[in-house]
Amino acid sequence: MNLQMLEPHALWSIFASVCSIPHPSHNEAGLAAWIRDRAAAKGIEVSVDAAGNLLLRAPATAGREGAPGLVLQAHLDMVGQADADAMHDFRSDPVRPRLCAAESDWLEASGTTLGADDGIGLAAALAFIESDDCVHGPLECLFTVNEEDGMTGARAVRRDSLRGSVLLNLDHEDVAEICIGCAGTARIRAELDAAAEPAAADLDWLNVAVGGLLGGHSGADIHLGRGNASRALAELLLRSGERSPWRLASFEGGSAANAIPREARALVAVPSSSRRSWDRHFAEALDDLTNRFGSADPGLRATAAQAAASGWALPPDRSASILASILALPNGLISLSPDVPGMVQSSCNLGILKLSGGPSSRLEALAMVRSSNEVEKEGIASQVEGSFRALGAKTSRPSAAPAWTPEPASRLLAIATETYRDQSGEDATVMATHGGLECGLFRPVFPHWDMLSIGPTIRFPHSPRERVHIPSVERFWRFLVALAERLAYADGTFK
Repeated sequence: MNLQMLEPHALWSIFASVCSIPHPSHNEAGLAAWIRDRAAAKGIEVSVDAAGNLLLRAPATAGREGAPGLVLQAHLDMVGQADADAMHDFRSDPVRPRLCAAESDWLEASGTTLGADDGIGLAAALAFIESDDCVHGPLECLFTVNEEDGMTGARAVRRDSLRGSVLLNLDHEDVAEICIGCAGTARIRAELDAAAEPAAADLDWLNVAVGGLLGGHSGADIHLGRGNASRALAELLLRSGERSPWRLASFEGGSAANAIPREARALVAVPSSSRRSWDRHFAEALDDLTNRFGSADPGLRATAAQAAASGWALPPDRSASILASILALPNGLISLSPDVPGMVQSSCNLGILKLSGGPSSRLEALAMVRSSNEVEKEGIASQVEGSFRALGAKTSRPSAAPAWTPEPASRLLAIATETYRDQSGEDATVMATHGGLECGLFRPVFPHWDMLSIGPTIRFPHSPRERVHIPSVERFWRFLVALAERLAYADGTFK
């Protein structure tokens, strides 16, 4: 569809261009180059740091030179998740936006994530710095790389690189909320060499697949009771083969630490003499899983189809011990905040699980722990590491980020809530998110910043069902413009 027909035109036009340029995590160079060339053509100062982050600068509106410096911040990358039949390569194929068939005031993509997280925030910042009508103090736009897979861009931002004192992170996902805090995170990677052995001849080979799950964001959606496809498949295999010496040849589930896996598949070998019993237990286990997920994840489906034989598979005891250890990992919602009713405090998501086939089989896993309590986060992470190490796996932590502690008495928040009330006639919900935001990494480096996070209404991020509410984008834009103008006329300091 022609996004430029939507309001505000400048924002939607930029977002259309963002969608046309592939930019999954670790592949943001094309989008960064487009922004760099665009800024230079418009006479906007632009620089690139060693990590690939972009920094754009514009002088204050005339007469507002003494106002607090404003930093608008968004990330360049998106999570690439696609339906199994989409045949989409996020490194080369554009995202194709379309109106939702049943709800025409929502925008989605054709079989993939939309990238409204954080493409709308990115487009808003670009539209703002390019506008001659927006009133602001000294302005900087910081666009970071690889937020979705470790926040490596944010980690590389140096204290002397930015001059502002107020940061608006444009990565929140509800236009009626003002976010002032986020959970801390820890990614745990596990690697295990799992020696396979030659497979016998009297085996039935099966491709077992789980699909139809909703998936979603491992922070924003973790409390909804949705199924993790890797865990569901592990349970199906264990229960189906509990009375037979079945063997695991390969396993693959999930593609990102911060996305709840929607699909998983495995190649297994079942003794021909046990096949009838295996099929019966498989059906019973599937019925139980379907009933357990109920309305929280009603689309669960699983199949077991005849497959070509593999020459290698893990021994029965090793096959079972690996999957039992996966099911022993902490999963989903773990605890709620003792201070904020209904708010998730801690969770864990097994985002990637892969066992390669062949004589030198290798198990690789990636889990993400989130918590607003650092002690509890460390305890859960240690539990995950312990489960993997009990298998003989090596573990590491590719990344971790501290929680962003809310400051409910901040001056920026007071101005933002007043501006929101004047704009909408309603009070914004002030909250902290269980998702991870780069503000948690910025706080130790920029202790003088006053920060908050805002954005349009986005649903089902990190899944092919991702959608953004079109009217909320205009509300978000008007709020951003009004808040920046009010900050431009504010006196004094903010921290």
